[in-house]
Amino acid sequence: MDVKLFDLHEDISTYIVRSRELIDFSKDVERHADIPKYKRSNTKAIVAAIFPASYTRTDDLLKYRVTFKNSYYEVFHHLLIYYKLVKKYRVFKIIEKKRELMNIFNQKKKIGLIIGLEGSYPIREPDELEILYKLGIRVLGLTWNVDNQYAASCMTEKDYGLTSLGVKLVEKAIDLGMVIDLAHSSHNTMRDVLSIVEKPVMISHTGLKRFNDSPRNIDDEILELIKRNGGVVGVFFVAHYLEGENTSIDTIVKHIMYIRENYGLDIIAIGSDYFGTEKLPQGLENIGKIDKLANKLSEKGLSRSDIEKILYQNALRIFIENMKN
Repeated sequence: MDVKLFDLHEDISTYIVRSRELIDFSKDVERHADIPKYKRSNTKAIVAAIFPASYTRTDDLLKYRVTFKNSYYEVFHHLLIYYKLVKKYRVFKIIEKKRELMNIFNQKKKIGLIIGLEGSYPIREPDELEILYKLGIRVLGLTWNVDNQYAASCMTEKDYGLTSLGVKLVEKAIDLGMVIDLAHSSHNTMRDVLSIVEKPVMISHTGLKRFNDSPRNIDDEILELIKRNGGVVGVFFVAHYLEGENTSIDTIVKHIMYIRENYGLDIIAIGSDYFGTEKLPQGLENIGKIDKLANKLSEKGLSRSDIEKILYQNALRIFIENMKN
């Protein structure tokens, strides 16, 4: 089943940074994604994440500690990587405007990269967001797994939710035409944001607490609030937060079908987290195999139009409703 794909989260620049070698994306080699796999999966748009962290060695030299101390500089490092990627491979195009995104889905040879910030750590004050917007960033993630001045993260010890400064940041992002991403946010942060925004938001890559009670997953209250907001939930492929070693395509289907049966098709999307995790579902080891997921959903009785909503139309809708021009 050849259906277009809009993937709401891939850590492409982080993969390039951590590889410490010249990456040739034109070759179909053993990795989560590259140009041949994107073409095979009919990928049309990707939220290309900027994870603005740096890594320092711990006492155990085989392990690293994540720090956001230099995040202000890291964000420009990752931006440069994406601009170089687009310059080297003309198949990629950085998407900044609504009409550009709509055109991408009508073109056969182009893949759109929408740059998203995974955590607002580099932003020293809300007005700085306008500078990042002018540089091409169109998605604002409030947190990763570490609290900050704007919001509590999913790993917080005290869930203080969205701060007063966080309210200003969210309002600034909406005014600019950015999409708010609540992935990695705490429960109260999600509730607070969903209580003040009218534009649809997304939780770009997550799973369901009903099947794995992990801080990275969301519960039914949040699903209901996302439905009321008109936003989307990107079901991710991170085995660690799903069923561990037993995670398969059937696991992903189980999460999707639960949302469909209880909250409808319109809030379901895909946020793979390719390049951001080591353990993936059996059968979805790379994006070139996404057609297997479509086929499994078809076997569950979903029509082609249903599957198109899940794989790209729902995600496309919220970007069109948020972006300008």
